[in-house]
Amino acid sequence: MKFNIKKSVLQEALQIAISAIPNKSTLQILNDYSLRLEGNTLEICATDLNLGVRIKLEVEGERDGEALINARKFSDLVKALVPSCESVSIDVQDHLTRIKWSEKGQASITSFDASDFPPFPEVEGNTLTLAASELAFLVEKTAFAVSTDNTRQNLNGVFMEAKDGKISMVATDGHRMGRASIEQEGANLESGVIVLPKVLQLVLRLAKNEDSVEICTTETHVLFRIGATQIISKLIEGPYPNYRAVIPQNFERTVQANATELLDKVHCILPMANPRTHQIRFQMDGNNMELSATDPDVGGETREALAVTHNGEGSFSIGFDGRYFYEILSMCKSEEVVLKMNTPIGACIIEPVGDDMGFSFLLMPLRLAD
Repeated sequence: MKFNIKKSVLQEALQIAISAIPNKSTLQILNDYSLRLEGNTLEICATDLNLGVRIKLEVEGERDGEALINARKFSDLVKALVPSCESVSIDVQDHLTRIKWSEKGQASITSFDASDFPPFPEVEGNTLTLAASELAFLVEKTAFAVSTDNTRQNLNGVFMEAKDGKISMVATDGHRMGRASIEQEGANLESGVIVLPKVLQLVLRLAKNEDSVEICTTETHVLFRIGATQIISKLIEGPYPNYRAVIPQNFERTVQANATELLDKVHCILPMANPRTHQIRFQMDGNNMELSATDPDVGGETREALAVTHNGEGSFSIGFDGRYFYEILSMCKSEEVVLKMNTPIGACIIEPVGDDMGFSFLLMPLRLAD
């Protein structure tokens, strides 16, 4: 195999592909890139058996072939080349890869037989197409709530489905939930799939806002295609919990507040919250909301208040993990927010106020001590 390629193009491709190289692996072959040249098309592949990246590049091909080369050593070498280097020549013969970038600048790395490299699965099934900006919106409003509890693996990913003219994503860890959707007629993925958040973040890192992202799913895998780059991942086995069952349909109480003011008040209160529970107490009396937190370890207390629009009978107290509440509020991106509640121990819905915002959050309260 022999070809010439622009250094900047090769470096970018290697940096993308290295995302699929495991930090530690007992299988030596997973530490390598697979390079395959046919004509003027170079294919670079990397995988950790759960996540795979495949990139096709246009090069000046001289001799077809394929080989495996140590990913980190190859990437580090190309990245370290002098800024004046514009192109690189790669020549693979007799299990030796020779890299030449100038008359005197050259290096060699041992290469291996590519025949044992794990094949990528063929992913042909339901297909959706999103703008990268739309995918970013869906992921931002949901992925933060993915569970890190390995005993409930079906909650370790973002649930994606498409039906009734909408593409939706949902994530929950049992304490909080993010839901978001965009309208797209004809989109069909009724059974839904559970995607690893790191895969979604990788896709968003590679895609520009104006890019289109094609998503293809089977029962076991998902493929994201961005131009000449493919990201293939195993899906998390389901089923995903019936999240709709925990979302209240009717509410006895609503509180509407200025989002920025409420965010500032929570930020002010949070440092004094209990370091174990991070609880903030929300007390509603008429159209006044008082926030308070206490730290039993230091015997400290702090309070703040703001004017709200409160619809509900009598006074009402509820407690939330201040970190979760602050994080959710930060994502509302609206002038006003509304909290919808029933009881001090029931689920609270937090939504931005506005037309067709397309997202909402659920937060479970913490039981107040008194």
